[in-house]
Parts: sequence; C-alpha cells; structure tokens
Amino acid sequence: MLFCFEVRFRISRPIPDRLEQEIRSATGGRPMRLWRPFGAARDERWLTIESCSHATFEEARDSGVQVEDALLIAAAKEHIGVEFIGRGAVSSVSVFPEGQTDVVDPGAPLPVPLKDKEVIKIVTAAVQNASTLTENQRIAAELLNDSFFEMSPEARFLLRISAVEALCPQANQTVAFGNLVNRVLASIPTKIKGALEWLAKKQSVRSAYMSQIKRLLGNAKARRFDKLYKQRSKLLHDGRGRGTLGEAANSALEIALELLLANVQAKPGVRP
Repeated sequence: MLFCFEVRFRISRPIPDRLEQEIRSATGGRPMRLWRPFGAARDERWLTIESCSHATFEEARDSGVQVEDALLIAAAKEHIGVEFIGRGAVSSVSVFPEGQTDVVDPGAPLPVPLKDKEVIKIVTAAVQNASTLTENQRIAAELLNDSFFEMSPEARFLLRISAVEALCPQANQTVAFGNLVNRVLASIPTKIKGALEWLAKKQSVRSAYMSQIKRLLGNAKARRFDKLYKQRSKLLHDGRGRGTLGEAANSALEIALELLLANVQAKPGVRP
C-alpha cells in the first residue's frame, strides 16, 4: 500500500479563483500538486499541496511536515503569512492511502488578490527547499507568518519581537560563573539568594538576544534590536507607545526575518 499526504493552508492575501499546478522538487523527487479545494474552501482562500506514492505512512507524514517548514520560510521571505489547518494539537498534515481522498473545507474568508504566478513561486520555493526547522525556528517562522494577517500595529510588533526571542534561547551559564555566584551566595542575605541562583543557571534575555544577533547579524543590528526591545517593554509594562509602533513593527520584521534565515543557514554544531 502506498500513501499520500496533503498540507492544507491559507495565506494572508487572496489568490486566483482557479489554481492547479504540478511542482517538482529540486532533487527530482516525487512531484507535488498545488491546487484549490472545491466547495466552501474555494471561497475561503484555502490551498492544498498533495504528494502521493510514499512507501509508508511515516514517510508521507514526515515529507508533509518538511513541506510545511519550508513553506513557512518561503512565505515569510515574501512578507506573506501562512496559516495551516489544525496547527497545535491536531496535525495539519493529512496522510491517507493512495486512491482515497479526504479533503475538509475549514477556515474563514480573507480579503486582497495574489496572481497565480506569485502563489506558484512561493510554493515552488518551499517544495525545492530541503530544510527542516528546529522547534525554535518553526515557532519564529509561525510568529512571523501570523504577523502578516490583519491585526493592530502593536500586535504585529509584539509578534515580531517574540519571533526574535524564540531564536535566542537563554543558554546555561558556565560552571566557573556558577561557582562564583555560589561563593557570593554564602555571604549575602537569604532574600536575594533566589535571584542570584537563577542568574547562576541562565543568561538574561537581553544577553541571549544580544549575543545571538551579534554573532549572526553584527553589532549594528544587535543595537537596533535592543532599542526595539526597550520599546516592547515600555508597551507591555507601561502601556507607552500605543499608536506609534508601525515603523517599529517594520524594523522588527527586518531583523527577525534576517535572523531566522541566518539561523536556518548556520552550520550544524554551532549553538543557535
């Protein structure tokens, strides 16, 4: 028995009424079919990528997940959001025996048209990209894609700042630093020991993003993001800046997307 997978998704801009295209991978693997489902989904801007002739259920499922990961990157690079069906608890990759069809028409209408060539370009770039994302890279890509859907500038800004945070996990401190903090702990009051014990284990959020952005994008981008992060803190903690964050959201997108692409392209073995 052979298996097929379907990846069902919608994008943040409307698409042509009729769309069906066969797309081949860069490695000459199995062709994939990009098409618009019939029924309600046709009006709700949903698309399907389908591929068949996979030897096992697991192979079909893993190939579908890989297409999803690559599609997140390809769409983000074009500043177009992608939303998958069932993201979260329910997988958006549907796997079924070849010859059987199983298409659901979920979703809600979204406004603004893309030409068929533009849609095909995005999906072709995804299909021809063999990259598989780490958990943090996927979270960042999903946050960036979410930010292209209709929302307030403040929400867009916070999503894009969070995308950078996802790419800059707080690393464990060195043994030497931990030993130093432990010596200090022995000579201070109990009430501030908790904060220092945490400091001995993890670097700060600021230290994490500054070191990561400096390493992959340089000092200038790190300083730019540091200013953006201060704006984020003022908005979240003091409510300051509301109604003035449109340009900040654009700057956050530029850095977040550049950092995501640099992170994905980083050599294996280099700490993300």
